[in-house]
Amino acid sequence: MNKTARDIMTREVIAVDRNLPVNNLIDFMLEKKISSAPVLDEKGKLIGIVTKTDILGHCMDIDLDVTVKVGLKDILDSTPDYSDLEVSSSTDQTVESIMTRNPVTVSENTPVKELASLMIKKNIHRLIVTRGKRVTGILSTLDVLYFVAGIEKVRE
Repeated sequence: MNKTARDIMTREVIAVDRNLPVNNLIDFMLEKKISSAPVLDEKGKLIGIVTKTDILGHCMDIDLDVTVKVGLKDILDSTPDYSDLEVSSSTDQTVESIMTRNPVTVSENTPVKELASLMIKKNIHRLIVTRGKRVTGILSTLDVLYFVAGIEKVRE
């Protein structure tokens, strides 16, 4: 049987509002232990994705005081130890100002081979899974690797 996005996606999607201040986003992502989130407008429509890379780029752009005990490499790693990360910032910008617009989406029926190919071609690490216009899941390169390795992903 050919596996599809529906079979390997993370179903519990934690989305954020575009008006969320970046300072709150940082705290939220650290608390939830996530590295990205779809961005929704007031009507629940997908308008973007925000990632830890977007946050780091923003921090570098405005020269925030970023104190990282675990090192920059660990922040960029897919599984950093968030408990050792301290971020001090003062900005009035919102998620909408740093998010990636028009994120790449796939349907629930997209075969895993196509998912991997799309991630490689677009040089991205996340795909948002949709049914119609509704977000139903999110996929990371780690999800694809678990599938390829034949390892059952432990859901928290």
